[in-house]
Amino acid sequence: MRSEPKVSVITPIYNYEKYIGDTLRCLQKSSYQNWECIVMDSDSTDNSAAVVQEMAREDDRIKYFHHTKLPIPQAKNNAVAHSSGKYLLPLDSDDLIAPEYISEAVEILENNAEVKLVYCAGVYFGDKKGKWKLAEYSFQQLLLKNCIHNSAVFRRTDFDAVRGYNPDMITSEDWDLWISLLENGGEVAYIDKEYFYYRKHVHSFTDNNQDKIDQTLKQIYQNHKEQYEKMLENPIRLLREHEKYKKGYNQLRRLTFRKQIP
Repeated sequence: MRSEPKVSVITPIYNYEKYIGDTLRCLQKSSYQNWECIVMDSDSTDNSAAVVQEMAREDDRIKYFHHTKLPIPQAKNNAVAHSSGKYLLPLDSDDLIAPEYISEAVEILENNAEVKLVYCAGVYFGDKKGKWKLAEYSFQQLLLKNCIHNSAVFRRTDFDAVRGYNPDMITSEDWDLWISLLENGGEVAYIDKEYFYYRKHVHSFTDNNQDKIDQTLKQIYQNHKEQYEKMLENPIRLLREHEKYKKGYNQLRRLTFRKQIP
């Protein structure tokens, strides 16, 4: 029987002692056994470290690391640097996954060399509940608006090839990474099962903050300007053929055609 390739779960944490235990326990309930979880603590001032270290003493697949406070993209890159898995799965310290998710995602990646990303249906819980309604993936849709949630599974080699998360991203570092992974080709596989549980808080980082949204869009555009220039050659046709993209397109148009981006 072929051994399971290792999956490195990447979990940055800052002051989430009340959630991190549930996140780690959901991994322990996984039907997939060959995983490690790299918990990268950014100077938490609560008892996050104690919670993780206690669980790590009982389960050596859980690995605790600490660094001085850094932006999330850098914290994730640091976590990956300490990992040893063939595959990577980012999982925030307050989110959950279903027991079957890793097994099914790895099976797809192992049997399909052309697939670069695997993700599943997502569900909100916490202060907001219900299905996370993401548009169907296409690369063009991905450029306009992120349609892949932040806990997809992908190869470490592909991550290294694009030099990981862009450390300059303020937020949406996952969206930027997905574009980087896919802009030179590759397929995306979707598992149509609710395997990812995203905890929604009353005040998320970008909710109702147009300045942050605009700044993120500007960064995404600048990081992948060549791709956007190709896509926006004929914006009228784009809107006619892809009406569902209008919201994302209008956000980009506000930044690009009003010369807010050089």
